Amino acid sequence: MVITAQKLESEMGINSEIARYFANERKVPANNAYWKDKRIYISRGFGFQAIPFLFDLVHKCGVPLDVLLHDDHVTLMEQGFHEVGRFEKNEIGFDEFLTSCKMLLKDRVKQPHLAADLFALFSGKATSFFTFETEHKALARSDSFLFTLVDLELTDEWVNNFLPLWYALARPILLLDDFKDLEEDRRNGEENMIIELGDNAEAVKKAYDFGMEDLKRLSVINPKLAKYIESFFLKSLSEEHIRSMLA
Repeated sequence: MVITAQKLESEMGINSEIARYFANERKVPANNAYWKDKRIYISRGFGFQAIPFLFDLVHKCGVPLDVLLHDDHVTLMEQGFHEVGRFEKNEIGFDEFLTSCKMLLKDRVKQPHLAADLFALFSGKATSFFTFETEHKALARSDSFLFTLVDLELTDEWVNNFLPLWYALARPILLLDDFKDLEEDRRNGEENMIIELGDNAEAVKKAYDFGMEDLKRLSVINPKLAKYIESFFLKSLSEEHIRSMLA
């Protein structure tokens, strides 16, 4: 399914310039493990749609478009996603992933407190400046996305105000993956919020309610996007493996 600029704007509430930039103007980066074998920039799946979602959220929180859509910033994001892709495909280990990120961001960091906290967080150390998702491990696995902010001139106050909104977007998307991949995650011993909560009907209900609470927060800043993501939660409940747990 092709995600058009019109769909991003009309159905998901994404700023028109951001929608056009990623759906129409930005080319698939060459030799990039994240976009490997992809012919369009924004394709089906939240792993790609989340890019304009994140850029739009940052813009709605006050960062100008000319800063966000500057080629240097977007290219750095793509290079970071290349490292994420290599790690997800088991081409590199976690330590090498962190080292690659540090090398990539060398001399580019403009929000040093966020960069330091992210590297501490991923190294299993205590953070010093900000509060991250640590209560539910299964919902913290997208925090590498936050590296896309450290080359922007953002105040600590801005980051503190942004993080709850970031989680209101990121956690529901991760929960949708957990609903979809529950059986596979059971087999492979992967992190999954439903498994973490008990892997039973009550766990499904708790995970669903958790997502709905986050979407309420997201709806304050982007009601269309919150409604769009909510529709996938409703579809998730009709999946056979989920219905069998609720029966």
